[in-house]
Amino acid sequence: MKLKELKSIYRYNLEEKKFTIDVQLEDYRDAYSEWDFSPFTNRDLDDDLIEYILECSYEIPLRYFLVFDFHILNQAQDDAREERTIQGMQNFFKHETRKLDNYRMRVIRDIVSFFFVGCVLLFIGFYLSAFLGHSILFSIMSEGFFIGGWVLLREMFSAWFFEMKKATIKKKHFLRLQVSELKFSYRI
Repeated sequence: MKLKELKSIYRYNLEEKKFTIDVQLEDYRDAYSEWDFSPFTNRDLDDDLIEYILECSYEIPLRYFLVFDFHILNQAQDDAREERTIQGMQNFFKHETRKLDNYRMRVIRDIVSFFFVGCVLLFIGFYLSAFLGHSILFSIMSEGFFIGGWVLLREMFSAWFFEMKKATIKKKHFLRLQVSELKFSYRI
């Protein structure tokens, strides 16, 4: 999306190069999952809110700073709740970043495993076809090992180029969300 289009959708501060994303909530609690009853500083955010925030972040290039302006409709200003909400959102984004780091490490382990097991299967297939004769049984087995080896190598490249890329991009957006400015406006 072009910058001009983004400026027509979101408020843009030219001097600070910040996009402001407006979010309307009835209450502070609306930012959190209704199924999570832990303290506000450790609560999961509402799934719809997460989806909206991430979609906005994906739309706006990473080089721009984000400001989230939460419009609380039926509440008077409460500095303590505001601070807990900001802390809770930042904790959530940090938690998601840690989860993505763990996921990326699992993908790296899978890549290494796919590579080594694929190479072993290809070696076994080559050994069977080259040294154990040309009987139909060894031909079928060697073809099976070749197919298995190539499938695992394909999975390795798929995880490397696609899974890692998705996780890396998502992590960049969560890192940006961690440092984004959160403000509150009130309409009673």
